[in-house]
Amino acid sequence: MSAKFVLSPIMGLMVCLGMHTPTVLAESVAWDQAGQQWQTQQSQHFIVHFRSELAQYAAHSLDIAEKVHQDLASQFSKMPAEKTHLTLVDDYDYSNGWATPLPYAQIRLILNPPSDVNGLEGNDEWLHMLIRHEYTHIVHMELNERAVTGARRIFGRHTLLFPHAMTPSMLLEGLAVYMESQNEQGYGRLHNSHFAMQMRMEVASGQLADLNQIVVANKRLPLGSNYLYGAYFIDYLAKTYGEDALQHFLSDYSGYLIPGVFLNRSAQRAFGKDFFALWQEFRADLITQFSDQIVQSKEQPSEAQSLDSQPFEYLLANGGSEQLLAWRRDGVDRANLAMWDSKQNQWQRLLTTKSLTSLDVHPQQGIVVSQVNSYLDGRVLNDLYRYVDGQWQRLTEQQRFTQVRWSRDGQSVFATRHEQGLPELWQVTLDGQQTRLWQGTYGWVIGDMALSPTGDIYASVKQPSSAWNIMRFVVKEQRWLAVTETSLTEHQLSFTQEGELLFSADYTGRYQIYRMDLTSLQLEQLTNEIGGAFSPQWNQSQGLIYQAYEHDGYHLRHIPAVTAFNEAPLSSFAKVTSVASTPISQAEKSDTTDYSPLSTLTPRYWVPVWQGDENQSLLGFSTSGSDVLGRHQYEIQAAWDTKNALAAYQLGYQYDNRWQAMLSREHEFKLNPLTNKDDRIVRQDDLTLQRNYLWHGLDDNLTFGIGTYWQKESLIKAPQGTRYTQASDEWLAGAALQWDNREGLLNVPGYAWGHYADLIWESNVGGDYSGQKWQAQWQAHWDLPGSFNLTTHLAAGYADSKAKRFELGSYEGDSAQLYGRQQIALRGYSSAAQVGQAYATQSVELSRLLYRAERNWNLWPIGLGDISGSVFVDSGSSWNDNQNYQALTGIGAEMQIDTIVLYGGTLPVRIGYAHGLDSKLGKDEVYIKLTAQF
Repeated sequence: MSAKFVLSPIMGLMVCLGMHTPTVLAESVAWDQAGQQWQTQQSQHFIVHFRSELAQYAAHSLDIAEKVHQDLASQFSKMPAEKTHLTLVDDYDYSNGWATPLPYAQIRLILNPPSDVNGLEGNDEWLHMLIRHEYTHIVHMELNERAVTGARRIFGRHTLLFPHAMTPSMLLEGLAVYMESQNEQGYGRLHNSHFAMQMRMEVASGQLADLNQIVVANKRLPLGSNYLYGAYFIDYLAKTYGEDALQHFLSDYSGYLIPGVFLNRSAQRAFGKDFFALWQEFRADLITQFSDQIVQSKEQPSEAQSLDSQPFEYLLANGGSEQLLAWRRDGVDRANLAMWDSKQNQWQRLLTTKSLTSLDVHPQQGIVVSQVNSYLDGRVLNDLYRYVDGQWQRLTEQQRFTQVRWSRDGQSVFATRHEQGLPELWQVTLDGQQTRLWQGTYGWVIGDMALSPTGDIYASVKQPSSAWNIMRFVVKEQRWLAVTETSLTEHQLSFTQEGELLFSADYTGRYQIYRMDLTSLQLEQLTNEIGGAFSPQWNQSQGLIYQAYEHDGYHLRHIPAVTAFNEAPLSSFAKVTSVASTPISQAEKSDTTDYSPLSTLTPRYWVPVWQGDENQSLLGFSTSGSDVLGRHQYEIQAAWDTKNALAAYQLGYQYDNRWQAMLSREHEFKLNPLTNKDDRIVRQDDLTLQRNYLWHGLDDNLTFGIGTYWQKESLIKAPQGTRYTQASDEWLAGAALQWDNREGLLNVPGYAWGHYADLIWESNVGGDYSGQKWQAQWQAHWDLPGSFNLTTHLAAGYADSKAKRFELGSYEGDSAQLYGRQQIALRGYSSAAQVGQAYATQSVELSRLLYRAERNWNLWPIGLGDISGSVFVDSGSSWNDNQNYQALTGIGAEMQIDTIVLYGGTLPVRIGYAHGLDSKLGKDEVYIKLTAQF
């Protein structure tokens, strides 16, 4: 979540001291659909919240959580004193979870299991690995000793009183991955071939990261390097210095109140060395650990040639002997579909797309994809689309199909999904008719699939207590038959025209491409990549095409004339029908009850606030809270000015993303021209109430909402005879129509592409004004080659003669707020340079990423992220009905420096210069803006 704020007298001190939590950390669950009801159940150490249709999985989650608690209690010095809240959801077609100790210990569990090779696939059961990982976070962040324990008794659960929550994410995620991998069954990422591949290629590249790179949240490849380096680092510490030393560090650091400052002191006490010395040892150990693997791989180099080395992520499909289609994403330009032109040996871009998870192409029927769609109700779901006659045709609506393949006749597609914990295989015709062919039981997972030349469906399937194996679906019997039964991972399937099966497998500990004759069950190893080989496709002119993993992402390669490195019958691999998993016994549980937000809504912390100067002395407090579903969120800041007997406050409430309310009162000391002192006290009261998304459509890009805005400025104290001519009372009610389809890219500052537009109507319903106000704006982002981005902005407004007028000027206006806009930005001019009933502005801004530092200052809690720059031209005017449009123009430049605070928070600092070209009203202006992102 991001928010802009101006430092008020109350908030200024709190933010500077880090003693204010501007937003509640909970993420709201998705809106309820018809008939859905939330329920709650408890065990000895946990409380789980869930929709009624997930009751059996919620009870199972409690069983798993109690087992995990028992396991971790033997490894940590202290366990959480209060019960941890689990919230189980099934509203996302990806696999993840999160944990936070604020405002109480809580974990969000996403039921959807991983179905691709990305490191998460190596689990005995998805919920077990997920709970073990996330509960490790809770136990880790809850640790407290000495001064921290005493401070929590007084102030409660404030951010600053969780020392481990504000350590580098490398330590947090590293410990969690290490703990998820502490088992004899061989699951967890430290036992995973994909995870090992990533670290092996870090070593092979000769560019192992420095400590001050990894301790900051960054965008370096591989994405998730904090998990990768962190896990291997914690594993090194435990093996080299022992589990007791690791626990000593965790316990010692949990007693310090000042975040980040004492990390090296705790390391010295526990390991006898600071983190920089430990990191140098760790890097040397990595080189030793992986060097033999790298040398062995180079002894038989692959004859592969490069097809494409720029993007870091691909999806491939082969629609015929010469058709190779790819979805390509490089983080610089918009993701796109491209066809390989074998005659010109280059890619021909077809069209840009959103994120895809599956892709297939048919010689006659064209392209079909599974696309990821994010909805305003909080859900992230996949659907099927067909590209035909130059446009997309939607085949399904929120049906969650993540994998799709054409039938041989092209009259339908086969698709898989996981819903409410169960895997399903469906057939969908081109007119949208859907037939379910099979539904599995909990624990089954369907991964990548392929159709043979005869139309048989093959897939990579994970059964309960089993590894990933290749299976064939028998349509008449509606069941899967095993083709392979190994303890390793076989995934990402495709067929040659002759009916031979291509797939990726980690038989040697490294993922390589294999070819299998389904009649003789003879296997051939076709690649010998140092990293790994994935997503095989066979093309008549290019031969074998596949993705090869390097430290900077996936590269597309091909082998025109394939020669097998090794051959072996499938029978040479040991037949393994089941893999050992952790036994989970049933825990004692309470009866199920209806969910109530009241039990988790009470404030869990408070922070004293004081600020004083020659005019005022403010004394107050701040607190906030939310329910465990993240729907009800509030914040309270209040202070009393003991010098002037005045109250100041800010009260905020939000119900998911639909209702927002904010009430505030502030006082400003204005210069009195008669006395030349700041002895006039002006009170400003503000109230905003919004109901967003009353209607939404067109893929949720177009929305409609209503709101009301009240602002009153009044002189409440001044020497006798003093007047304040700017006193005003405005109360508006209105409606807003908005369009927003903006997208971001990894290596482009801000939004990279898309449009935002709104049309606002407001009517005065009280106060000093009457009449109506209309405003509109359109902002467009144009993705240019490289890391360049062009932003154009148009805005206009009109107010009736008795409505409050617009004020044009200054580097920051009210464009970020929806209702009550009055201040219109125009850089290079003072505030209210022009005042009128109407206004029109235009702006053009060219920006570019200049430098990506992504380094921390040693281990101090401050670092440097991206540095970007921009140049702009602003123009506009504000006028009354009896006046003419008189344009004012300003030019200038800005530089944005992303400072990284507490290893993960980004605090963008904008430094700008603007020059107003008008000889009378223009000025040279240097400004600095801070935008906090949480």
